[in-house]
Amino acid sequence: MAEKTKKSNATKVLLALIVIVFLVVVIGLVSIDGILKYALQTAITQQLKVDASASKVSLSIFSGTVKVSNLKIGNPSGYQYKHVLEANSIAVTTSISSLLSNPVEINDITIDGISMVIEQKGLTNNLSDILKSIPEKPKTETAEPAKNAKGVHISSVDMKNLSVTAKLLPIPGKSDALTLRIASIHLSNLGGEKSSLGEVAGKIFAAISSEIAAKGAGIFPSDLTGSIQENAGKTLESFGEIGKGLFKPADKSTDKPADQGTQETTTNKLKGLFEKKKN
Repeated sequence: MAEKTKKSNATKVLLALIVIVFLVVVIGLVSIDGILKYALQTAITQQLKVDASASKVSLSIFSGTVKVSNLKIGNPSGYQYKHVLEANSIAVTTSISSLLSNPVEINDITIDGISMVIEQKGLTNNLSDILKSIPEKPKTETAEPAKNAKGVHISSVDMKNLSVTAKLLPIPGKSDALTLRIASIHLSNLGGEKSSLGEVAGKIFAAISSEIAAKGAGIFPSDLTGSIQENAGKTLESFGEIGKGLFKPADKSTDKPADQGTQETTTNKLKGLFEKKKN
């Protein structure tokens, strides 16, 4: 009888340990997803000076991928539309070891289903206003980065299925809305050890704006594309060498299980993604 009781108690203890380990793993994964979502939203907001949100950000430790659903970037105040950019899905290919390195190494980002609205207001427009608000990269870096701050390097960014609508100032007899469709945009070699997640987000936004201005020539009014191209160029130039050679020739058409220790380490180290550098 005593032996049966001991076996029963041992079984209960084993089951309790299994449940505890399972809960730790699940909570760890949820925590990682929350950190990544906060990092993305905070970085975009700090760099572009507008609101940013994503409905879901999830990390798959087994495949080394991060998926972002329904990313939305807000308009500056004073514009009619709530968002300047919406992206249906973003797939990021990386690995746990890459996420823990400095800089964080990201192999590829694929952004699919992008909708943008360019809205004129007086002599300016929302894209130009956002581009002008992006902080310039310091010419000399005399300050040391924050202790846990991480740089970010991205080898490749592919954007597919872009739809751009320009809401123009009303002119009698002319349409106040024009649409441009871009099949794809390819960027390469973004960021590095001294580039924060926010700075990389700013570069991507500026590069998209530059491509829209280039491919929208002859479709959108010249004063609109000229303003966007000028401000996008200044923004990319302010980033120094990393702003040059950002585009590579692409489609020119417009038409092992991780253990608890690994997860805890990942959760702590990923926090460096959104820690601001000291000024």
